[in-house]
Amino acid sequence: MTTVKADEVRIPRRARDAVAHHEKVIVMNRERAAFVITHPDDHEQGPNRPRGRRLRDALASLAQAPPPDSDFGSDMQAVLRDVGSAPTDPWERS
Repeated sequence: MTTVKADEVRIPRRARDAVAHHEKVIVMNRERAAFVITHPDDHEQGPNRPRGRRLRDALASLAQAPPPDSDFGSDMQAVLRDVGSAPTDPWERS
């Protein structure tokens, strides 16, 4: 986890007050949620508790998955021919 000092960022007073009252603050960017500010005491998993699955369990799940379809690549090529290439900036407003 990366940490920054409070004087390195500008957090509006109403956001600081909300966090002090243990309310979650959702920070929006271009009308999308960018991140959430929470009070450290409210973090469910604690600062040192690992998140997600253990690597062994994740690899076991992947090993049980069916192999990829041999025609998948050609299907994706056909989709790209029909739809066109992906946008340069996928977050750009359309």
